[in-house]
Amino acid sequence: MQRIVSQVVFKPNPGADMMKLMALVKESVAIWRSHGADVSLWAVSAGEVGNMVFTASFESFSAYGACMEKVYADPAFAAWNAKGVASGLSSWVRSNVAREVSLA
Repeated sequence: MQRIVSQVVFKPNPGADMMKLMALVKESVAIWRSHGADVSLWAVSAGEVGNMVFTASFESFSAYGACMEKVYADPAFAAWNAKGVASGLSSWVRSNVAREVSLA
């Protein structure tokens, strides 16, 4: 199978309360995991230092699609998204969806 990774790169805004930001991230993790995503959070240490990367991994493109349908239909995700935007704690940098390329 061809694995899929969805990434959201964001940066904490200057002066952001990191405890509040991490609480928001943890809320998001719970939502994504409840719909089948394998979620991780990364801190960028070289290049775009200070950025963070929220990653959701899937075993296949169909698993990615099924999860996305559930996440975007979930009222908890809509509420979390509105809360996150209103918080002013971080800014979106970019998003990526990548598929694994077989090396066999």
